[in-house]
Amino acid sequence: MKRRIAVERWLRCLVLCAGAFSTAAAIDLDGFMRSKGHGDVAFSLTSEGYDEFWAGESKVSDPGVGDVETQTVSLWMAYGITDDCTVVATVPWVDTEGDGLAGFEEKDLQDLTIVGKYRLASFGSSIRGQLIGGIGIRTIASNYEANAPVDVGDGTADWLVRLVYLLQRGRFYASQQVGFDLRGGDAPDGYPLYTEIGYTRGRTTLTGLIQILRAESGTDIGDPGFTFPSNEEEYERVGLKAFIRLNDVYGLSAMAFATRDGRNTGDTAGLSLGLNFSF
Repeated sequence: MKRRIAVERWLRCLVLCAGAFSTAAAIDLDGFMRSKGHGDVAFSLTSEGYDEFWAGESKVSDPGVGDVETQTVSLWMAYGITDDCTVVATVPWVDTEGDGLAGFEEKDLQDLTIVGKYRLASFGSSIRGQLIGGIGIRTIASNYEANAPVDVGDGTADWLVRLVYLLQRGRFYASQQVGFDLRGGDAPDGYPLYTEIGYTRGRTTLTGLIQILRAESGTDIGDPGFTFPSNEEEYERVGLKAFIRLNDVYGLSAMAFATRDGRNTGDTAGLSLGLNFSF
């Protein structure tokens, strides 16, 4: 029993750090809850880049844009209001730059996201399951430029709805999120999906992930009168991450990710490192 509780605690830390690596278009939730009065804080540094992007469904390069490099520093927090209710918040600072002829560059705070998630049901013994529902908001945290080929965000205010199903057996777990983003402005509504399968051995947890975003409608890059926030941005990304428990308070995380397919988004790949603090 003590071993199972320890594994669950550090799984919560791992998925917390993973949330700090999420893109601007989606916040990824898991089924792990914090107990009342306890929580986690994670800091992460993400470096990613691309030299090709999808304009609509066609992958292209552009000398005006060039190679785009983005550095993101994120703060992610989770706190247990009750044993069945956890509040999650994140805010990233983004520095992005294209080395093309147009000289695109921007650095600023991006968006503040706050989501409350509630345990709707739990069941099972040898294979344990939980169903988690969540609702929250995402809004701009600074006055950044949103309508540019290289920018830090879409500059919208959005409502977020999430439903997460978590399965656990021994040292294995699988988590599936489905969501709906009711977007503001002229940004199309989105449907984020997030899948994780993980295994813990000793102080280390290894996890594979698939991150998918689908948009309800929108414009393509190059359409007459299009804006970048109005683009039908879609992607499929895969990644591998690891969490190492240093002691009862601190842990380190790392992740590598790449884009498999997309629409109106960069063919980006990158690495992330994170530090987690539990209290």
